[in-house]
Amino acid sequence: MPEKINWTLNVQVVGGPKMAASKTVEVDAYDKIQVTVAVEEVKEVEVQPGTKKGRVQFLLINSDQFGDNDDTLTYQVDDGDPIALDAPQLFVGDGAVGSLGKTPDDPPKILTFSNKLSEAASIEILVGRKVAD
Repeated sequence: MPEKINWTLNVQVVGGPKMAASKTVEVDAYDKIQVTVAVEEVKEVEVQPGTKKGRVQFLLINSDQFGDNDDTLTYQVDDGDPIALDAPQLFVGDGAVGSLGKTPDDPPKILTFSNKLSEAASIEILVGRKVAD
């Protein structure tokens, strides 16, 4: 039986337009992962465990600390280029996950976090996967 992840997004420009979106994503499995990355630490997090191939359809990365121009908190998807974690990041569907340089046949497997902030960062990850077709 599929699991369901409901998501909602509300955006409003002060004195300007509002936009809202919401949807339910059906996945076969999900994981909620929490890790703490100490100052100057590099930590790997497996988001596609085991040898069974799946399709990441939902990936949310959030932290209690975010970087700025001088201090950085970054992550890499597998062996990709570093991505600044400067705000919560949400990827839903093949297109958004594909923006991480991945395809449905080659989903993200390892996120590698690097903390150059002045304090530890607590990172939460919610990942939803479908069994490969």
